[in-house]
Amino acid sequence: MMRRVVPAFPSEPLPLQLETIGFNPDQETLDRQEGYPYFHWLQTLDGEGELTVGGQTWKMNERSGVLLAPFTPHLYEARNGWWQTGYITFRGGMAASIVQSFGWGSAERFQWEAGNDRISDQLFNMLTSAEAGSDPSGWQSSADLYQFLTLLRTNARTDNRPSMSKRLERIQVLLAWLEQHFANPEIGLADMAGQLGIGVRQLNERFRELFGQTAYSYLIQLRIRKAKEWLPSRPDWTVRRIGEAVGFRDASHFVSTFRQKEGMTPETYRKLYGR
Repeated sequence: MMRRVVPAFPSEPLPLQLETIGFNPDQETLDRQEGYPYFHWLQTLDGEGELTVGGQTWKMNERSGVLLAPFTPHLYEARNGWWQTGYITFRGGMAASIVQSFGWGSAERFQWEAGNDRISDQLFNMLTSAEAGSDPSGWQSSADLYQFLTLLRTNARTDNRPSMSKRLERIQVLLAWLEQHFANPEIGLADMAGQLGIGVRQLNERFRELFGQTAYSYLIQLRIRKAKEWLPSRPDWTVRRIGEAVGFRDASHFVSTFRQKEGMTPETYRKLYGR
């Protein structure tokens, strides 16, 4: 049986606002030459469909979905006789900027691995909540919608690479090692690459894809994070001692790097956040 919910209109504008959510056990053909006025997510739950947008046709098989920007012309229809879909449409004051910040264009196709269906689970959780009508303000559905989009970002892929969560799993050994050895000033890129059995170039490529920075920049950021934890909580330690404890060779390098990253000196940070 088809399930479609139009949530109550909230009393104030929201960053993300759910417009409709639903489940269609037998998806009909839809040709929207003017597109849809809001962001539109469509995913396959069973069977197979086909979606055409911008002159490109995508197969909509199991564990796949498409996110369309407002007013993007598109056509979709079932293939092989039967297509079961789930969908979400949304808007909001930050909807466009959030989608853009995730690096998505006017039409993005997503695919995710078998055995990891948190995306579908989240859709049905949101649908059940909307049917219950227990969120008249819309704030809970706004938060749930943001979680849904972050699941797309981390658990699905838009190209042939593994999802972000899979790529993170592959370097987890190194991340755990750095948490234990960040204080060693002798750590270099070769040591880090050796933990994964790959070359330095490949190491930096993985870190740029995941964190937008090189592996060594990640290490420096980790040291600064540890310093920010210790500066307020260890008032009896000098700035020099904390710098050395987190892996900097000398106090001047620590102070200049901290100022560059945080916009203030370690001593100023301590005064601001200390007990």
